[in-house]
Amino acid sequence: MTPIEAGTAMEFVILSDADFETFAKGHPQGSFIQSMDLTRFQRARGQEVELFGIRQSGSLIAAGKLVYSSNRLGYKIADCAKGPLMDYSDPTVVRFVVEQLKKHAASKKAAELRISPNIRYIARDEEGAEHPEVEDNRPLLKEFEGLGFKHQGFDMNFANINWMFIKQLDGIADSEELIMGMNYRTRKAIRKAEKNGVYLEQATLETLDEFYNALSTAGDEKGFTYREREYYEQLLRNTSDEFTKLMMAKINIPEYRASITERLDAESKTLADLKREVEETGSKKKANRVKVVQDLVDSYERSLKDIERFPDSVGVATVAAIHFACSGDELVCVIGGTVQDYIYFNGATSLYWGMMLHALNNGYSRYNFYGTFGIQGQDETGHGGYEFKKGFGGEVVQLVGDFVAPVNPLIFHGYRAVRKLAGAAQTVLGRLPLEKLPVVGKFRRNR
Repeated sequence: MTPIEAGTAMEFVILSDADFETFAKGHPQGSFIQSMDLTRFQRARGQEVELFGIRQSGSLIAAGKLVYSSNRLGYKIADCAKGPLMDYSDPTVVRFVVEQLKKHAASKKAAELRISPNIRYIARDEEGAEHPEVEDNRPLLKEFEGLGFKHQGFDMNFANINWMFIKQLDGIADSEELIMGMNYRTRKAIRKAEKNGVYLEQATLETLDEFYNALSTAGDEKGFTYREREYYEQLLRNTSDEFTKLMMAKINIPEYRASITERLDAESKTLADLKREVEETGSKKKANRVKVVQDLVDSYERSLKDIERFPDSVGVATVAAIHFACSGDELVCVIGGTVQDYIYFNGATSLYWGMMLHALNNGYSRYNFYGTFGIQGQDETGHGGYEFKKGFGGEVVQLVGDFVAPVNPLIFHGYRAVRKLAGAAQTVLGRLPLEKLPVVGKFRRNR
């Protein structure tokens, strides 16, 4: 370990896997992005990954993972997503860390450095209302600007998620207290799914096709971007069973139909007996009971009608699939959804509930619903998903966002000038055939 600057107690070092893992696991800003499991996975995929730290008087006070990527022109980016992990309330530490990162990235021939601290911009409640009295990191934007970074804005970032919905689990004693913290509609959906026999299963290499078929179907139907099958196969091969949880909600159609039919027969018999007693005795109490049982009979009949399109030959159906990641103190719902044909069975609700129980029973203090959009109003894209998550209880979390700094200014500004020129050419040239476009136009179109 060689100090970067003389006369300071802080030094920039490249960390061993063990030192990084120990620091990241116990850090309050830790996430699955800044984890050793994901690092091993990225290395297995051939990505260039580097673990760094800052030591002060021998103690590790900051750390992070840098991932390097290059486009086909050789333009190289050093990205510390959801990091660095450090004390952002100490300007001296912040200044030292980012300046050393800029120098190190330049030494690796990168043109730009990206960071995106895993801290809140400003505290918000479940409705998205701001609460600066709880936490307010808005001054960081000006601080980073003074260090040569440009903030990338507050728009929803679908690649490096910056708006989330998180439920804190600390202080919740058991499953009953957990479910009672949810709204009535969510509780009802959970209990209905359980009663109907929806069950959860973790995908393995042998059952990955089941998971991926459901995930890709849901993605195509709802328009969210999912990874290729190979990505999930490599996750299973290179990360632990606890870190990567590819979860499926399933239902056995023949068993479900048989169960509903059995319940319908039983309640129909009860209804007939009650009606006969009312006719014979005129009992008002029995008459009120008739209404309750009639509602049950009607409900079971509707359920059988709803699944007429699913013959018993379907067997076991995978109704929803979600990729979860468990790391440090947090369980994260990375991506997934319900197959539209099976939405009746509340598969996503079952997965959220089941994994929330897993988090509660295994010492995770946060359940992170992750990317959350449409917070500002019902006309916004994603508002339905936001309302669905609110039913489980929690709060909106807005991170400070992404910051970009040039570490090789000549290449950095030159590349942006080319991109700007290419964009202008695309606007002017419009729909000209590709073969008639100049070089800049071709570059933009191909990208």
